[in-house]
Amino acid sequence: MQQTLADLRRFFAENDWRAIAARVMARDTHPVIQFIKYGVCGVAAALAHNLTVLLVATLWLPTAKGMLVDGVVLDEATRVVNLRLANLIAFPIGALVAYVTNVLWVFSRGRHSRRRELVLFVLVSALSFFPCLYSVDWFAGRLGWSSTATQLGFIFVSVCVNFICRKLFIFQK
Repeated sequence: MQQTLADLRRFFAENDWRAIAARVMARDTHPVIQFIKYGVCGVAAALAHNLTVLLVATLWLPTAKGMLVDGVVLDEATRVVNLRLANLIAFPIGALVAYVTNVLWVFSRGRHSRRRELVLFVLVSALSFFPCLYSVDWFAGRLGWSSTATQLGFIFVSVCVNFICRKLFIFQK
């Protein structure tokens, strides 16, 4: 790992901005740059997911705590169900944004057919949820981390599981 980071530092030191930009835009690039690009795609997917949740909650399924719906305060059980449904609706949109951005910018296709690749990509997204649930228990319950630190750990575990599975099992490079 130290050698990988040293190689990356050397690359930045020995090249001008044009060469660096060209390398960043290429799919076949340094693993650290590829991981950063993967993270940018993840941010785009998270934004798409959360904007979808916001739209669904605003236009169709209210999710605000204490919100008045037809003159009655939204009860907690309905709020939770609406939030779950909004996230369920948003999941495929976020996954699709992640898939498209990763195919266009991060990974090279070719190991599987497009349909199988997409199915595996979404399956990995769904399956990464379970290690993340364990990580929350481990970070907060066993290590006593704050909620913010635990959530950051949750995101980190999710990104790592998704990146490794997608790089090793779904895409060619």
